[in-house]
Amino acid sequence: MRKRKSIEERKEEVFLIVSQIIAEKGLSEVSTVEVAKRLGVSQPAIYKYFKNKDEMIVYFLQHLKAQLEDVLKKAAKGKTTREKLKIIYKEHFRLIEKTKVLPRVIFSDVVYLGSPEKKKALQDAIFTYKKGITEIINEGIQKGEVADIDPEIGARIFIGSVISSTLTWMLNDMKGRLTSEVDRLMDALDKTLLR
Repeated sequence: MRKRKSIEERKEEVFLIVSQIIAEKGLSEVSTVEVAKRLGVSQPAIYKYFKNKDEMIVYFLQHLKAQLEDVLKKAAKGKTTREKLKIIYKEHFRLIEKTKVLPRVIFSDVVYLGSPEKKKALQDAIFTYKKGITEIINEGIQKGEVADIDPEIGARIFIGSVISSTLTWMLNDMKGRLTSEVDRLMDALDKTLLR
């Protein structure tokens, strides 16, 4: 007899399925019907976990926030600002390679328009992540490891390099490894942001 999956196990599956749909078709194509079909369950079974599509997307965004927070936790293990930023690049790119969704979610008007809950969930994820990177850069300025720059602008530059690299990778049909960009990006940081 098959063991029933826990609510958390099923929600993790939903996160991965929603990621697949977004990667293939975009956020606007996420639906309870499509998620149920891919999970091999009936649509009403999805309603055991989520009231509607918006609640499912909010969960997806909250789960994404937790993954970005994990990236920051791993970065905290670095000794220098450079090590921390390199860890963020590596872990962030691994997350993108695994889910292939982060850029599509960030730029999707499905999140910005409509449900205030979806917009807030995305804001929480992005602003928490940016705050963590800002703190790393500010700490680096205090230690003399980072150029004298407004820490928030430094974080925006860093995040911009992640977005730009990811967009280029996606436009090249996701050929090669996104993580192979880490050393090139670190070289650029060494010449611009880091001391």
